[in-house]
Amino acid sequence: MKKEKNIPRDPVWYPFTQMQEFMVHSPLPIASAQGCWLEDVNGRRYLDGVSSLWANVHGHQHPVINRAIEEQMGRVAHSTMLGLSHPGGIELARQLVELAPETLSRIFYSDSGATAVEIALKMAYQYWQLKGETQRYKFLKLSEAYHGDTIGAVSLGGMDLFHERFDRLLFDSIKVPTPNLYRHPFPGATAA
Repeated sequence: MKKEKNIPRDPVWYPFTQMQEFMVHSPLPIASAQGCWLEDVNGRRYLDGVSSLWANVHGHQHPVINRAIEEQMGRVAHSTMLGLSHPGGIELARQLVELAPETLSRIFYSDSGATAVEIALKMAYQYWQLKGETQRYKFLKLSEAYHGDTIGAVSLGGMDLFHERFDRLLFDSIKVPTPNLYRHPFPGATAA
C-alpha cells in the first residue's frame, strides 16, 4: 500500500520569501493579466509596475507577441540548438544582429538573465584562456549589483541581503563601488 504524502496547502517554494509568512498569509493569486494590469482571483486589478520582474516589458497579452507564440507552437514548441536550428531562431538572430554594433555578429540564446550571466562569464574566461593569458580569470562586481540566482551570477552580485549566506559557494571576485553620478560625481563626469 502506497504511503500518502503530506502535501502542504500551497506546495510552491517562493523566491526571496520568508516561507513562514506564507504559512499564515497566502500569496496573492493572480488569475489573469492584460496590458500593464494584473487581476486577482477576486477581480481586483493591480498595476504590474515591475513588468513581472522585467520579463514582460511589452505588457500582458500583447497581440503581436501572442500571435507569434501561437504560430511557433503550431510548428515546433522546442528544439535544442545543439547541432540543430530552426527558421524562427535564425530570423530573430538576424534581426538582433541588425540592432547590434557592427562588431557583434553572433547571437547566443539563453533562457534567463542569470543563465545569460553564466554564459557571459564562461565566454570571457574562455576567451582569455584561449589567448594564452591564463592569469586573466578574475571578475569585477559592483557593490549594489544583482544578476540572478545561479552561482556565477551570485558571485558577481553585491547585495549582501541576497548573497552573503552563500559566500562559501562563490568564486572570488573584486568588489568595486557602484557608480552614482547623481549623489557622488567624480571630476569630469556627468549624470546625463
